[in-house]
Parts: sequence; structure tokens; C-alpha cells
Amino acid sequence: ATALCNWLQTKAQRYVSAERACVIYAMDPVYGALFSAWWLGESLPGVPAYVGAGLITVAAATNALWDPTVSSDDNNDEEKEQVQPS
Repeated sequence: ATALCNWLQTKAQRYVSAERACVIYAMDPVYGALFSAWWLGESLPGVPAYVGAGLITVAAATNALWDPTVSSDDNNDEEKEQVQPS
């Protein structure tokens, strides 16, 4: 399952930014567990595995959605510049 995920990621990586590829690779353990459950009928070994998969997913989603380089003040300055007549 992991080999399939790595092959797919390698093929698709040319179409995404380095930051996005990093988030995708961070999800590799989750993809591996899901594919092995689906394809091989394996199960996750208890609650800690589900908690870990959830934490990885939340961290990857947060990283994908939140840009720490953009502050709310920067957004307000851009809006003010657009409102002023030239």
C-alpha cells in the first residue's frame, strides 16, 4: 500500500508546489493505513492508531489552510489600498 501511495505521489508531485507536496507526504502513514485496511482487510491496532491518524490529518489540514506569513493587518491594508481612489 505504501509503495502505491509513493508511486502516485511521485507522479503527481510535478503538478503541485513544494509546500503542498510536503503536506501530502505528511499524510503518508494515514494513506498507508487506509489502503491496507481497504485492500488487505487489515485493521488499525486500537484507539491510539485512530488518534494518531486524526492528529496527522488535523495537522496537515491546518498546515494547508493556515498561512502564518499573512496577518490580519496585511489583509486590512490591502483592502484600504483598493478602496482609495487613484
